[in-house]
Amino acid sequence: MKESAQTGAGIPSPESRPSQRIDVVCAADDAYVMPLAVTLKSACRHLGSGKRIRLFLLAGEICDENWSRLQQTLVDEPIEIHTIKPDLDVVSDLSISHHISHTAYFRLLAAELVPCKVEKAIYLDADLFVKEDLARLWDLPIEQHDCLATADIACPFVDARVGCANYRLANPYMAALRPIRNYRELDLDGASEYFNSGVMVLNLHQWRKENVAERLLKILRDNREHVWCWDQYALNVLFHGNWGRFEPRWNQGAHVFEYPSEAHAPIDPQQWTDMRTNPAIVHFTTEFKPWQTSSNHPRSEVFFEGLAATAWKNWCLPETASSFKQWFNRRMIDMIKRSTITFRKLASVGSP
Repeated sequence: MKESAQTGAGIPSPESRPSQRIDVVCAADDAYVMPLAVTLKSACRHLGSGKRIRLFLLAGEICDENWSRLQQTLVDEPIEIHTIKPDLDVVSDLSISHHISHTAYFRLLAAELVPCKVEKAIYLDADLFVKEDLARLWDLPIEQHDCLATADIACPFVDARVGCANYRLANPYMAALRPIRNYRELDLDGASEYFNSGVMVLNLHQWRKENVAERLLKILRDNREHVWCWDQYALNVLFHGNWGRFEPRWNQGAHVFEYPSEAHAPIDPQQWTDMRTNPAIVHFTTEFKPWQTSSNHPRSEVFFEGLAATAWKNWCLPETASSFKQWFNRRMIDMIKRSTITFRKLASVGSP
């Protein structure tokens, strides 16, 4: 796993002004390079004056045309890109499904891949739209935490039945009630929060000191039959009890729109309202992405707003032979979701 030659984009990074530099890690391959352009362009455009991004891109297979478009998108922005090509064999035995490829696991190796002098970094998924200055995340004290993150709005507790204060109202709308299904065997507190790994501040210095990459991979292999949500499972198991929080509005998942009102929200009502109405980062979660045919993602308009500022500005949704299949799958999932909500509502009646 070695770092490639630096690819510059935009303003060079004078080492004389390290306080103005924000280190960011992303992972992407050809399937996500277009939304990555939206993520990075929006992040650059909302940086405060005098700040710039030093990006460490953990790259899967990306073709020359997509590389060229990404560079065109960022050429005038305050960003420099360092491309790192991880060894795919390190994670190739780990499970993948739906929209997830093995590239998603590269974030677990971040401390081993980026230069040792980088002690902290913001990790950003490749499917975001950044609406505020990343320096606000960068400046948060990380102290001895392994990472900073925020609760996953789709499944905010290790076990919602013991952690969620308004369980009866919230549970019909959650994606999972127990995202770590074997948490008792792992001696985890079911009432604890469960975080989303799409936006994090990483304590890379601590990760190296505690051999985090190796431990995360071991968790995934030792608990293979229990893994749900891929990398997120391992991060929540290992960092249980030692991750810090930032406001939920810094990672607005699509699932926030599933809850009918603040009374049904599984987190603090005001934080849920802020996340829903005033996000600092929009995260295009779920497997039905805005750039897919027949997607009904609730924040599609934000994605296409961001896309218009990239070298993919003339890109249009493809009309493919698989569009009916995608439509059918979407309808079936909606039916299952409605059935689950009805079942959970009925099951919660009379529950303690």
